[in-house]
Amino acid sequence: MTKNTRNAVVFTDMDATLLDHDTYDWAPAAPALAALAEREVPVCLCTSKTAAEVRDWQARLGLKTPFASENGGVVAVPAGYFDSGPPVADTGWQTTTLGQPRDVLCALAYGLREQRGYRFTGLAEMSIADIAAATGLNESAAALAGQREASEPLLWQDSEEAAEAFRREIEAAGAMTRRGGRFLHVLGQADKADALAWLRARYDKRGPILAIALGDSENDRAMLAAADIGYWVARPDGGYYAPATGTMRHAPGIGPVGWAAAIHALIDGDEL
Repeated sequence: MTKNTRNAVVFTDMDATLLDHDTYDWAPAAPALAALAEREVPVCLCTSKTAAEVRDWQARLGLKTPFASENGGVVAVPAGYFDSGPPVADTGWQTTTLGQPRDVLCALAYGLREQRGYRFTGLAEMSIADIAAATGLNESAAALAGQREASEPLLWQDSEEAAEAFRREIEAAGAMTRRGGRFLHVLGQADKADALAWLRARYDKRGPILAIALGDSENDRAMLAAADIGYWVARPDGGYYAPATGTMRHAPGIGPVGWAAAIHALIDGDEL
């Protein structure tokens, strides 16, 4: 086994990054995940998904690591993880809310819609069937997606000019918006970069880490910038959300194919 000599930790978006945008398939990334596991490199999911969804995905991906859900609004750590290392069994979770409660964010977003006439449909207004139709999830998975604690996703049905005005009003009220692959997310003053910093401070107590982050969209930008190495994974149309500049690179491939290529490039380049 090749040890994690650089004390690296991978922080990754899920939808359209580790998972295929349309099918949620992660098979192309499986060999890279196995290579990270062999090197004992932790993989921390940082996603717009709910904690309930992430715990389900953790089981499928074979991960027993901390994660951030709802775009960094919530962080969850396996009980005792930072005290004695990764647990060998499920011993429960310690959850911390970094952002604002969902009911506060809903009141803000829907209040602005009533006042200004913005056109959108919020997740809280959708049935499980509606969520399934909007996301491509089955109804069981859609039910998990609806269990939000610190964010409110919106299907934006208005203009980009209206979205910008909405963003300004949300920020003036002490919250913020982030665009994901499907939704405009309203969240408190905590994003994926804040979650990375929160987790990094705890990993650093074992020794300074090399933080590697991967993502594909606006709500990943701050996380990639906060990492030591950030990778933009190609979007479904083959393009990239932003240029490869500074510590940010382009992964050669779409979704999990690009994700795997980035991880293998780091391994082949002896960077982790």
